[in-house]
Amino acid sequence: MSALPSPVTVARLVRSDLLKLSRYWVVLGAYGAMAVVAVGGAALYHLAEARASIHSGSGWDFAFAVMLRSLDFSRSVLFLMFCLVFTLDTANATLKYVLTRPVTRLELLASRYATALVMIAATLALLWAGSLGAAAWYYDLGALTENDYVIFPAATMARHVAIATVLVAIVLLSIASLAVAVSTYATTMGGAILTGLVLFTMFGTLGLVPASLGVDVPWDGGTVHVPYSTASFMNQVFVPMYLLDDLPTGIPIDTWWTAEVRRMLAVSLGTTLVFGAIAAAGAHRRDYTL
Repeated sequence: MSALPSPVTVARLVRSDLLKLSRYWVVLGAYGAMAVVAVGGAALYHLAEARASIHSGSGWDFAFAVMLRSLDFSRSVLFLMFCLVFTLDTANATLKYVLTRPVTRLELLASRYATALVMIAATLALLWAGSLGAAAWYYDLGALTENDYVIFPAATMARHVAIATVLVAIVLLSIASLAVAVSTYATTMGGAILTGLVLFTMFGTLGLVPASLGVDVPWDGGTVHVPYSTASFMNQVFVPMYLLDDLPTGIPIDTWWTAEVRRMLAVSLGTTLVFGAIAAAGAHRRDYTL
């Protein structure tokens, strides 16, 4: 596994994975469920506002609120999809297809991460389409204004949405990395899904630990308090959305390089690397049976 993966081979494996994904009714059903949550959730959110005689301050405010709720649901669905797809790759004829050709295990792992990125991009595009589409239908998605005064131009809003989307994708990649590690060691689909659910729930529960509980890490001549809840890496997906949610209130985002975002990146990238190393070790030692 010392040789670097060939981009051509990885691209061929990703193409094969995507073709299989288009035939899995479970995967198509999961994307359909996320679409229903995005569009249906937007309609229910608007109905709740109408019944309470309140209205979002703008279309952007409405879109961000719907997107936040859609992400809360979709991250767990996406994780289960990762576990399912990557385990099927190991358990069925895909592995025979791969190992009968000059493909290394490292290229197989790299293709899984690349496939995960495509799935993440499709998920975020779907959720944003539902959220922004509903916001444009019920409100307006031009420049953010107040009393005909432009607070933020539409281009500024779109730029911040793009930045937040990239940051969210980084967090979702760490979730995919956990699924890759689980699928590498699991021998059956049921085992992978059960193990994945246990680990996903365990890490998610750590987010309930009070922020006052943690460890003090020496840093730059002082100490930095790191809460135990930081280990709940899947909850980091909300950090960029919370920052983005300040825009409709008129609060500018002077920089995305805040302490919260830096911690989010450290946790997400660190988690991705750790689970990636675990997956690589498992793939190296595993004796695949054809």
